[in-house]
Amino acid sequence: MLYLIGIGLSPADLTVGGIEAGKAADELYIEQYTSLWKGSAADIEKAMGKKPVLLKRKGLEDDSVLLVERAKEKNIAVLIIGDPLSATTHMELLLECKKQSVPCKVFHSVSIFSVIAETGLQLYKFGRTATIPFTGQLTAVKETIEGNKKLGLHTLLLLDLDSEVNLYMGPVDALKFLLKAKITKPAEKFVAAAALGTPEQTIVYAPVKELLEKRFPYPAVLILPGKLHFKEKEALETYSK
Repeated sequence: MLYLIGIGLSPADLTVGGIEAGKAADELYIEQYTSLWKGSAADIEKAMGKKPVLLKRKGLEDDSVLLVERAKEKNIAVLIIGDPLSATTHMELLLECKKQSVPCKVFHSVSIFSVIAETGLQLYKFGRTATIPFTGQLTAVKETIEGNKKLGLHTLLLLDLDSEVNLYMGPVDALKFLLKAKITKPAEKFVAAAALGTPEQTIVYAPVKELLEKRFPYPAVLILPGKLHFKEKEALETYSK
């Protein structure tokens, strides 16, 4: 059996089902390359009774078939930040299980795609999502923003990271990339949302020029609002003070 266990954004997001599956696993792994989890291996060990083995990106992407092979003989659990199926890599594990007729159980949890509703922006009004990369190659980002703007939709911008070297892009660096590429202007308003779902949670709605003067915890995202409903405007105003 292969268990794909979402661990949310912090230890508070661990579910009863996920914890029980972790306890039942013969081997427990954790991937941390998709985001920054506001917890530790000690939190996992306390909840599930065993310390997880860190699974690096290469190990998860290149050895997904091997993980599924092991799941034929043992109960293998992979702990995933956020929700297990938010990233294509983890969907590949589920599909590989189906190909090899290996039982797979998914334990869902909160992810950035759900907690951004705390900004007051309505989830069904978000368009395509894009990631701002460290490379500064923003063609896809520009196309996504332009396409969403035409439809009046909000744009969620994920920020690049390299957890293996503890490197996380923040809202300020991301906005500088957008300014340099002339995708935005100093007066355009964004939502900067950081450490959502944790005690450090910070949400600010302000023009780019003001956001550049602020400091935010990690991990963070940017949101460029589209056409706003009056209730969305009301909610955003609470984050502009």
